[in-house]
Amino acid sequence: MAVKHYDWKLGQPLPKIGTHSIAKHDVFASYIERYINILSSNPRRRELNLTVVDGFCGGGAYQNGSTIVAGSPLRVLRAVKAAAVGLTMTRQNEFAMRAQFFFIDKRREHTEFLSHELMNSEFGKDVGNSITILTGLFEEQSTEIIRAIKARGPSHRSLFFLDQYGWSAVSFATIREIFADLRNPEVLITFSVDSLIDYFSDATARTMGGQAIELDPAMGDVIRALKTEQGQRQVIQGMLYKHIICSTGADYYTPFFIRSADSRRSYWLLHLSKHTRARDEMARLHWSMSNVFVHPGDAGFNALGFDPSINLDQAKLEFDFGVDARKDSLAAAIDQLPRLVRDDAPDAATPVTIGDLFRAHCNETPLTFDLVSEAIVQLRDAYSEIDVFTEDGRPRPAAKALSWTDQVRNRPQKSFIRKLGR
Repeated sequence: MAVKHYDWKLGQPLPKIGTHSIAKHDVFASYIERYINILSSNPRRRELNLTVVDGFCGGGAYQNGSTIVAGSPLRVLRAVKAAAVGLTMTRQNEFAMRAQFFFIDKRREHTEFLSHELMNSEFGKDVGNSITILTGLFEEQSTEIIRAIKARGPSHRSLFFLDQYGWSAVSFATIREIFADLRNPEVLITFSVDSLIDYFSDATARTMGGQAIELDPAMGDVIRALKTEQGQRQVIQGMLYKHIICSTGADYYTPFFIRSADSRRSYWLLHLSKHTRARDEMARLHWSMSNVFVHPGDAGFNALGFDPSINLDQAKLEFDFGVDARKDSLAAAIDQLPRLVRDDAPDAATPVTIGDLFRAHCNETPLTFDLVSEAIVQLRDAYSEIDVFTEDGRPRPAAKALSWTDQVRNRPQKSFIRKLGR
């Protein structure tokens, strides 16, 4: 997943990798292993068909101080292999990981270097078989890749890693094509937010790059009026997120930022999917890698919208997915959930399914399903504000682990304890 200032050429020194790029590769590898383990959690499952696409693959190796580290292609290949080996070791019956890989880069020097790296790795025999290396733009290759995914069977399980340089190398039209044509795609795409901020002007939206992601020129006025990087990032996140949902065809997403300790550049990592549980697993990964991600918005629900009445230049502690952020998130969820339950239920007497409640609001929050469940348990046990029922309507007065199919209903009277705390 190369960037513009990285160059690979056989016989030449390797490009140096930044810590933010290592963090991105860690995210990609970790998510692949989680993805495979979740999809294969049923012990009766004997095989999994998966296609992995790295649209900006680079040469496959970097210099990190005195150490040579693997680039995204090898990180992806090893993550799939590790997950498959783990599943095989825990199954009585053999498990078959039927994975296909596409690695694309626009520069021939890069794909030649990658081919050399892979041929000299443990995956050499797979090059030209399950591994395809393509020279060209991802935009030009995407339609054929989609056809190849569809030819493998009806599930279309596929992961697209699009670690572009800048912010306009992948058009929203291409992402729409992915989500329209495939049943189960997921897309992880990066945006260099600082590049977008640097170049944002009224004219930007009319350039080819602006047209690729279908920008609204009005956003430039808001961004230029802000003086702090944190405020600008919050505008990017707050104004673009609904635009992205409407423009890409994805139903669910997580839109948080990767820390860049060795530079001032901000990278927005978007995960797009059709399934709530995919979104939830990515959010869980954010919390488990709290040293990697930041969120310029608030805790709780409705945390991403842009509110022009708020002074975004005013300094505030950044949401870092750490211990304090977890406490704030839980407190916000406890405060907000009774109102959401009331608003989402058809009437006061009818409970609402926790899964439906989460699906309706998960795109606008850093909360995970587990955090929402924990808040519901506290509202039931500590504040006596909510009742919990099983799918078939039986009370769950003591359960601590809640299910997506469990139901919740507000009690008639709000907790006196929480009234005193407000």
